[in-house]
Amino acid sequence: MYLTIDRGNTRTKSGVFNASHELITTIAFINPTLKEIQELIDQHEILHLIMTTSGPSDWEISELSVPGTKLELSHTTSLPVKLIYSTPETLGRDRIAAVCGAHVLYPGKNCLVVDAGTCITMNLLLGSGIFLGGNIAPGISMRLKAMHDYTARLPLVEPAFPILPFGDSTTHALRNGACLGAVMEIEGILNRAREAYGEVLLVITGGDSDLLADGLISQIFVSPELVIHGLFQILVLNVDETN
Repeated sequence: MYLTIDRGNTRTKSGVFNASHELITTIAFINPTLKEIQELIDQHEILHLIMTTSGPSDWEISELSVPGTKLELSHTTSLPVKLIYSTPETLGRDRIAAVCGAHVLYPGKNCLVVDAGTCITMNLLLGSGIFLGGNIAPGISMRLKAMHDYTARLPLVEPAFPILPFGDSTTHALRNGACLGAVMEIEGILNRAREAYGEVLLVITGGDSDLLADGLISQIFVSPELVIHGLFQILVLNVDETN
């Protein structure tokens, strides 16, 4: 059995795959302890493990015990895609994993891979397997919180998509600015990618993917487990290379 662990800024998501490369289950945690992860490993008799960390960490992968490969994703890890990035050491590991997931799930297709979490990342993957790079923008909650924190009178509101294209109240205006603004940003980057490379699929994942998908006018492929699938493919590649 294989285990993937994606440690984000707000939660940790794991996926268990069997020897037939099927995703058996996913488990989400909020700040899991080392003991919780080790219990997950023991429960599913995990042989190989991969982890990526983009948020705060109070334990390391070296403290986990598995009988096979134990891999922490970095810019030097063997990947199923080629990175064209001037500072690969600063490239978010979750961005790498999401692009690798799209490469496997949508083979031969140009993809704009959007991960809508704490930040919204937009990453362009060519069908040839070349990851060109992309953009990083504030996520929905970050946008709303910033408008509240850095002004004297604007309230903190929950993310939602108002029906009206122009907000008829301060609450609706804030939601439009955050949610509709993010949607138009994604659509604009997608249009630029299509002008340069022709057909480009829009693949979206992350905690706010459903919220943004409701407002996008382009055809969308929502892939909630995109990062998990990408991590698994990276793990399999590296396990095969060492055997």
